[in-house]
Amino acid sequence: MGFAVFHASKGSGSGGGTGHHIDRTPGQEHTFKHTDPARRELNENRALENGAHLVPLPDAINQRIAEGYQGKKAIRKDAVKYLSLVLTGSHEDMVKLATEPARFKQWQQANFDFVAKEFGETNVVRFTLHMDEKTPHLHAVVVPLTEDGRLSAKDLMGNKKSLSLQQDRYAEAMEPFELSRGVRDSKARHTGEGWYLEHLKEARESQNKATVPEFTFKDRLSPDNYVEGVKTSLNALQQQSIDLQLENQRRAKQVKEAQDKQQHTEAAAARQKEAVQAIAEQLVSSGKEGITLNTSYALNKAPAAIKEAANVVFFKKVKELAETHLKSSIEPLIRQFLGVEEQVKPTQQDYKRLQELDTPDTRQKLADYVMENFNHEVSKKWGVSLSAKGSVYLDLARKALKSVHEVTAIITQEVKKALGLDKPQQQNRGRGIGR
Repeated sequence: MGFAVFHASKGSGSGGGTGHHIDRTPGQEHTFKHTDPARRELNENRALENGAHLVPLPDAINQRIAEGYQGKKAIRKDAVKYLSLVLTGSHEDMVKLATEPARFKQWQQANFDFVAKEFGETNVVRFTLHMDEKTPHLHAVVVPLTEDGRLSAKDLMGNKKSLSLQQDRYAEAMEPFELSRGVRDSKARHTGEGWYLEHLKEARESQNKATVPEFTFKDRLSPDNYVEGVKTSLNALQQQSIDLQLENQRRAKQVKEAQDKQQHTEAAAARQKEAVQAIAEQLVSSGKEGITLNTSYALNKAPAAIKEAANVVFFKKVKELAETHLKSSIEPLIRQFLGVEEQVKPTQQDYKRLQELDTPDTRQKLADYVMENFNHEVSKKWGVSLSAKGSVYLDLARKALKSVHEVTAIITQEVKKALGLDKPQQQNRGRGIGR
């Protein structure tokens, strides 16, 4: 299994250089000099619903800020206006994946879904596949606008722990493509837009230079060239040594994972055998009265191995129910609470009431109410409830809160659009936004 690679960097300038590199702008070849022109037609610039892919990147960034920024202060000149993302994987794995068209399309969609979920789909102003470099990879550019209209890269990216959790989520999204997370708390530092791809390119090209050149008569006349050649060869040898060390570490990790998996399988088989025997004893001991086999029994009274398996199935079913129940119940609840009905033109009073009621505390209470109703549905269906302190409940509660945020933002935008309040304010544009 190869590694999933997700790298994010901040941008406070116009984004012109990044745009030239991603869009392969004619006349700006110095921003993508390590590319194969013959393969350039394989690149794909995804069509975005906001139309941002149709305009130069600096314009797309400025337009998104003008549309979504709700701050009262003018944006600082050194503010982070966009985040540049690179999404790819280990070289060999990506090359192999690109030979499977259907699966490669699924990989691209999974990456887009991840970026949209993490940063907001409306904030995505570029999503481009590059096939004309050594390793297939995706570039995404997002504007760091929060749900309440602030320009804050810090809120979207968080601290070191948040970034590590984000890497976990990315690795989870890439599991179907046999790409796993890299080493946690690595000391590696990534520098520049093409850090990963350039490293792979240099590492492979250097293999042809990994021998110390012979000192000839010609070299006596020009010793400086010979010294440079020796330096290049030594650097290549050092790179080969690093590559071998990394490969050895990777293989050692694979061996350990295989051993752990075997031990886990053997332990699971032993537990299953014990569980079958324990159930047989319970059935025989119960005599004529028998045992009521239901969800409560499977989760609470059955032998350990059965309870373990039942928990996996139960939580899977609960999550499937949440996919339909939570989403379908949130929007009607919020519309009812805010007094904003579909198909009915809102008024200024509706907008004022929406602003007064839409607070972080209110959103949390709505999410809590949704989870209480959902837990009631779980209890009706299976006779047991989720523990409010359990990981599954807490995870669903976070998703419920996020859905409340998203739906409230959609309704707010809907009301603003109906009242003509969604147009950019000219005075803000004049104070520096989008420059």
